[in-house]
Amino acid sequence: MPRPEATRPRRAALGTTLTALLLLAACSSTVAGTPTAAGGSSATTSSSSPPTTTSSAPTTTDPGTAGELSCTGDNAVLPEGQPFCFTKPDGFRIDDVSIDNQAGSSASYTSGLLLSQRDVIVFSVYDLNTSTDDLSDQELTDALRPVIDQLSAQGFDFGSAEPDLREVDKARAFYYTGSDASGLNSDTYFIFRGHTELQVNCQWADMKQVVLAGCDTVLADLQLIG
Repeated sequence: MPRPEATRPRRAALGTTLTALLLLAACSSTVAGTPTAAGGSSATTSSSSPPTTTSSAPTTTDPGTAGELSCTGDNAVLPEGQPFCFTKPDGFRIDDVSIDNQAGSSASYTSGLLLSQRDVIVFSVYDLNTSTDDLSDQELTDALRPVIDQLSAQGFDFGSAEPDLREVDKARAFYYTGSDASGLNSDTYFIFRGHTELQVNCQWADMKQVVLAGCDTVLADLQLIG
Protein backbone atom coordinates (compact mmCIF):
# COMPACT_ATOMS: atom_id res chain seq x y z
CA MET A 1 0.00 0.00 0.00
CA PRO A 2 1.44 3.44 -0.79
CA ARG A 3 2.73 5.50 2.08
CA PRO A 4 0.84 8.64 3.16
CA GLU A 5 1.49 11.73 1.07
CA ALA A 6 3.58 14.50 2.57
CA THR A 7 0.74 16.99 2.24
CA ARG A 8 -1.99 17.08 4.87
CA PRO A 9 -5.39 17.14 3.16
CA ARG A 10 -8.19 19.01 4.83
CA ARG A 11 -11.33 17.02 5.47
CA ALA A 12 -14.87 18.00 4.69
CA ALA A 13 -16.45 20.49 7.03
CA LEU A 14 -18.46 19.14 9.95
CA GLY A 15 -22.18 19.71 9.57
CA THR A 16 -24.75 20.11 12.30
CA THR A 17 -25.73 16.48 11.88
CA LEU A 18 -22.08 15.40 12.32
CA THR A 19 -22.40 13.20 9.26
CA ALA A 20 -19.01 14.30 8.01
CA LEU A 21 -17.41 13.52 11.35
CA LEU A 22 -18.31 9.86 10.95
CA LEU A 23 -15.66 9.73 8.25
CA LEU A 24 -13.30 12.03 10.08
CA ALA A 25 -13.38 10.38 13.43
CA ALA A 26 -11.72 7.05 12.87
CA CYS A 27 -9.60 4.79 10.78
CA SER A 28 -11.72 1.77 11.54
CA SER A 29 -9.19 -0.86 10.59
CA THR A 30 -6.83 0.63 13.15
CA VAL A 31 -9.41 0.16 15.87
CA ALA A 32 -9.92 -3.37 14.67
CA GLY A 33 -6.26 -4.08 15.19
CA THR A 34 -5.12 -4.69 11.64
CA PRO A 35 -1.91 -2.62 11.62
CA THR A 36 1.08 -4.94 11.82
CA ALA A 37 4.81 -4.66 11.48
CA ALA A 38 6.61 -5.46 8.26
CA GLY A 39 5.58 -8.83 6.90
CA GLY A 40 1.95 -8.55 7.97
CA SER A 41 -0.94 -8.63 5.55
CA SER A 42 -2.72 -5.46 6.62
CA ALA A 43 0.02 -2.86 7.00
CA THR A 44 3.48 -2.17 5.70
CA THR A 45 6.34 -0.29 7.32
CA SER A 46 9.31 1.61 6.04
CA SER A 47 12.36 2.95 7.84
CA SER A 48 13.23 5.45 5.11
CA SER A 49 11.75 8.47 6.90
CA PRO A 50 11.02 7.80 10.58
CA PRO A 51 9.74 10.53 12.89
CA THR A 52 12.33 13.00 14.13
CA THR A 53 13.88 12.29 17.51
CA THR A 54 15.78 14.67 19.74
CA SER A 55 18.45 14.01 22.33
CA SER A 56 19.63 17.45 23.34
CA ALA A 57 18.04 20.81 24.15
CA PRO A 58 14.29 21.43 24.14
CA THR A 59 12.89 21.30 20.63
CA THR A 60 9.75 22.91 19.28
CA THR A 61 7.81 22.47 16.10
CA ASP A 62 4.87 24.38 14.69
CA PRO A 63 2.91 22.55 11.96
CA GLY A 64 0.98 25.69 11.13
CA THR A 65 -1.77 25.38 13.73
CA ALA A 66 -2.39 27.21 16.97
CA GLY A 67 -0.01 26.44 19.82
CA GLU A 68 3.51 25.11 20.14
CA LEU A 69 5.03 21.73 20.97
CA SER A 70 7.96 21.14 23.28
CA CYS A 71 9.09 17.58 23.96
CA THR A 72 12.54 17.02 25.43
CA GLY A 73 14.92 14.25 26.37
CA ASP A 74 16.76 11.38 24.72
CA ASN A 75 13.55 9.57 23.75
CA ALA A 76 11.53 12.59 22.63
CA VAL A 77 9.80 12.07 19.28
CA LEU A 78 8.59 15.06 17.23
CA PRO A 79 7.30 13.95 13.81
CA GLU A 80 8.21 16.69 11.36
CA GLY A 81 5.29 18.94 10.45
CA GLN A 82 2.82 17.08 12.69
CA PRO A 83 0.72 18.45 15.57
CA PHE A 84 1.94 16.09 18.28
CA CYS A 85 5.02 14.81 20.10
CA PHE A 86 5.66 12.17 22.76
CA THR A 87 8.26 10.13 24.65
CA LYS A 88 9.27 6.82 23.03
CA PRO A 89 9.08 3.91 25.48
CA ASP A 90 12.19 1.76 25.83
CA GLY A 91 12.20 -1.37 23.68
CA PHE A 92 10.06 0.03 20.85
CA ARG A 93 11.39 0.97 17.44
CA ILE A 94 10.01 3.84 15.36
CA ASP A 95 8.74 3.22 11.86
CA ASP A 96 6.25 4.58 9.35
CA VAL A 97 3.03 2.61 9.07
CA SER A 98 0.63 2.36 6.13
CA ILE A 99 -2.86 1.17 7.03
CA ASP A 100 -5.26 -0.75 4.83
CA ASN A 101 -8.24 1.41 5.69
CA GLN A 102 -11.61 -0.25 5.10
CA ALA A 103 -13.85 2.46 6.50
CA GLY A 104 -13.54 6.12 7.28
CA SER A 105 -11.27 8.58 5.53
CA SER A 106 -7.53 8.15 5.25
CA ALA A 107 -5.28 9.75 7.84
CA SER A 108 -3.07 12.61 6.74
CA TYR A 109 -0.20 11.00 8.66
CA THR A 110 0.50 7.62 10.27
CA SER A 111 3.45 6.34 12.23
CA GLY A 112 4.12 3.45 14.57
CA LEU A 113 6.10 2.16 17.53
CA LEU A 114 6.79 -1.52 16.94
CA LEU A 115 7.65 -4.47 19.16
CA SER A 116 6.67 -7.33 16.86
CA GLN A 117 4.49 -8.03 13.85
CA ARG A 118 1.25 -7.58 15.78
CA ASP A 119 2.36 -5.75 18.92
CA VAL A 120 2.36 -2.07 17.97
CA ILE A 121 1.33 1.45 18.93
CA VAL A 122 -0.03 3.35 15.92
CA PHE A 123 -0.52 7.12 15.62
CA SER A 124 -2.96 8.53 13.03
CA VAL A 125 -3.58 12.25 12.44
CA TYR A 126 -6.82 13.60 10.96
CA ASP A 127 -7.31 17.25 9.94
CA LEU A 128 -10.75 18.72 10.62
CA ASN A 129 -12.27 21.82 9.06
CA THR A 130 -14.47 22.56 12.09
CA SER A 131 -13.18 22.92 15.61
CA THR A 132 -14.24 20.03 17.83
CA ASP A 133 -13.93 22.37 20.80
CA ASP A 134 -17.40 23.57 19.83
CA LEU A 135 -18.90 20.05 20.04
CA SER A 136 -20.22 18.39 23.18
CA ASP A 137 -18.99 15.07 24.54
CA GLN A 138 -22.26 13.48 23.48
CA GLU A 139 -22.01 14.84 19.94
CA LEU A 140 -18.55 13.33 19.52
CA THR A 141 -19.68 10.04 21.09
CA ASP A 142 -22.67 9.91 18.75
CA ALA A 143 -20.38 10.55 15.78
CA LEU A 144 -18.08 7.70 16.78
CA ARG A 145 -20.87 5.19 17.40
CA PRO A 146 -21.57 4.19 13.76
CA VAL A 147 -17.87 3.47 13.29
CA ILE A 148 -17.86 1.25 16.37
CA ASP A 149 -21.07 -0.46 15.19
CA GLN A 150 -19.49 -1.15 11.80
CA LEU A 151 -16.43 -2.70 13.41
CA SER A 152 -18.63 -4.85 15.63
CA ALA A 153 -20.43 -6.11 12.53
CA GLN A 154 -17.02 -7.02 11.07
CA GLY A 155 -16.21 -9.21 14.08
CA PHE A 156 -14.42 -6.87 16.48
CA ASP A 157 -15.86 -7.32 19.97
CA PHE A 158 -15.92 -4.19 22.13
CA GLY A 159 -16.49 -4.39 25.84
CA SER A 160 -18.91 -1.49 25.40
CA ALA A 161 -20.07 0.63 22.49
CA GLU A 162 -19.92 3.62 24.84
CA PRO A 163 -16.45 5.11 25.31
CA ASP A 164 -14.81 6.11 28.56
CA LEU A 165 -14.13 9.84 28.49
CA ARG A 166 -10.53 10.48 29.51
CA GLU A 167 -8.03 13.30 29.26
CA VAL A 168 -4.71 13.37 27.39
CA ASP A 169 -2.68 16.59 27.55
CA LYS A 170 -5.87 18.20 28.92
CA ALA A 171 -7.64 17.31 25.65
CA ARG A 172 -10.72 15.09 25.44
CA ALA A 173 -9.91 11.45 24.70
CA PHE A 174 -12.58 8.85 23.91
CA TYR A 175 -11.34 5.40 24.94
CA TYR A 176 -12.49 2.04 23.54
CA THR A 177 -11.12 -1.45 24.15
CA GLY A 178 -11.85 -4.73 22.39
CA SER A 179 -10.56 -7.83 20.63
CA ASP A 180 -11.18 -10.06 17.63
CA ALA A 181 -11.24 -13.79 16.98
CA SER A 182 -7.64 -13.86 15.74
CA GLY A 183 -6.32 -12.92 19.17
CA LEU A 184 -5.68 -9.25 18.49
CA ASN A 185 -6.55 -6.81 21.27
CA SER A 186 -6.70 -3.04 21.09
CA ASP A 187 -6.95 -0.07 23.43
CA THR A 188 -7.76 2.93 21.24
CA TYR A 189 -7.91 6.62 22.08
CA PHE A 190 -9.58 9.23 19.86
CA ILE A 191 -8.09 12.52 21.06
CA PHE A 192 -9.66 15.80 19.93
CA ARG A 193 -8.27 19.31 20.17
CA GLY A 194 -9.50 22.11 17.97
CA HIS A 195 -9.17 21.17 14.30
CA THR A 196 -7.03 18.11 15.04
CA GLU A 197 -7.87 14.51 15.85
CA LEU A 198 -5.11 12.14 16.93
CA GLN A 199 -5.91 8.44 17.13
CA VAL A 200 -3.58 6.34 19.29
CA ASN A 201 -4.09 2.59 18.89
CA CYS A 202 -2.27 0.34 21.36
CA GLN A 203 -2.52 -3.16 19.88
CA TRP A 204 -1.18 -6.45 21.19
CA ALA A 205 -1.28 -10.14 20.45
CA ASP A 206 1.50 -11.64 22.56
CA MET A 207 3.11 -8.77 24.52
CA LYS A 208 0.21 -7.21 26.41
CA GLN A 209 2.05 -5.88 29.44
CA VAL A 210 4.85 -4.32 27.40
CA VAL A 211 2.43 -2.67 24.97
CA LEU A 212 0.20 -1.31 27.71
CA ALA A 213 3.15 0.01 29.70
CA GLY A 214 4.46 1.66 26.53
CA CYS A 215 1.03 3.11 25.86
CA ASP A 216 0.95 4.62 29.36
CA THR A 217 4.36 6.20 28.75
CA VAL A 218 3.23 7.71 25.46
CA LEU A 219 -0.03 9.11 26.80
CA ALA A 220 1.52 10.52 29.96
CA ASP A 221 3.88 12.81 28.00
CA LEU A 222 1.99 13.27 24.73
CA GLN A 223 1.44 16.85 23.57
CA LEU A 224 -1.18 17.80 20.97
CA ILE A 225 -2.02 21.10 19.33
CA GLY A 226 -5.06 21.89 17.24
